[in-house]
Amino acid sequence: MALVCVLAFCGACFAAPAGGAKICVPVAKAGRAGEPETFRYTAQVIPIATVNITSRISADLVSVGFKEGEHVEKGRLLYTFDDTRYVAMYKSDKAKIEEYEAKLIYAKNDYERTNELFKKGVSTKDEMESSMSQYKSYQASLLGAEADLILSEDDLKHCKIYSPISGAIGLTNYTEGNYITPSSGILATIVQLDPIRVKFSMSSRDFLENFSDLETLRKSCSVKIKLADDTFYDEEGEIEFINNEAVKSTDTVPIFARFKNPNAKLLPNNTVAVYLKRKDDKSKVCVPISALLHDEESSYVYVVDENDIPHRRNVVLGRAAGGVQFLNSGVSEGERVVSDGPHKVVENVKIEVAK
Repeated sequence: MALVCVLAFCGACFAAPAGGAKICVPVAKAGRAGEPETFRYTAQVIPIATVNITSRISADLVSVGFKEGEHVEKGRLLYTFDDTRYVAMYKSDKAKIEEYEAKLIYAKNDYERTNELFKKGVSTKDEMESSMSQYKSYQASLLGAEADLILSEDDLKHCKIYSPISGAIGLTNYTEGNYITPSSGILATIVQLDPIRVKFSMSSRDFLENFSDLETLRKSCSVKIKLADDTFYDEEGEIEFINNEAVKSTDTVPIFARFKNPNAKLLPNNTVAVYLKRKDDKSKVCVPISALLHDEESSYVYVVDENDIPHRRNVVLGRAAGGVQFLNSGVSEGERVVSDGPHKVVENVKIEVAK
């Protein structure tokens, strides 16, 4: 990209000559060019989904249904446990339901008969209340048996573990023949690798100054990442979302981008560099970097008026590229600035412009 900031140099006349002669310094007109805005941030690759496979039951591990490191689809059978005890418990609980259903029918009919007799004065109140109590007791017993059946069905279901997501499965911590309990810990871990997420942080100031909101960031920038071997990743990413809070200790905003990862080239915990490049470079005023001075108050330049008298002008810096400093504010296009050796200049004291 061609920059239109032109430097005018003056050989070796920076030092003030004897006798109080004017200081001779080069002057250049402030130009305007497209600021090549590329923002670089250190980032970490993180998975969108990670699942730790654990056992919900206690039983012998009968078979492992995968090879370590392979890709498994959602619904794939991973582990099979001995279900002998759990089948028996399921059948026992189912039998109890049938038993209580039969007893409940009898208790209901008995209560209805006793209640009719009580109304006619044939049966006593105690007999009627006893039959009603028996009827309600079997209702409660049936509800309890149904709850037990739900639990035994759930235990039986967990005798086989299926993959809840699609992804790469890692090392299995247990092989066939081991007795597994819920306290055995993680059996294996599945990580979704495609697509995958990259997390980086941007200072709150940079975010507000350059983008202001998530939608502007999405529309105005392309997202690329550079790998550890200093090559750029083939796929271009997209900004996915911004975290719902900034990091208090650093005043940075966590930002997440999503990348396609069909060949698993990106792995969780990889460190990469994120490059955000504006799709349309902003046109800004620019001056030579050598024109800048800095103090506690601000960065500044010396602007030279038509009488060759320099005046301090505070500036707000943009980005620097190719020996040129872009300015967000402070100097207008076409104004003359001391382009080199500004530390030799005395404000409001006339200079000699190098030819």
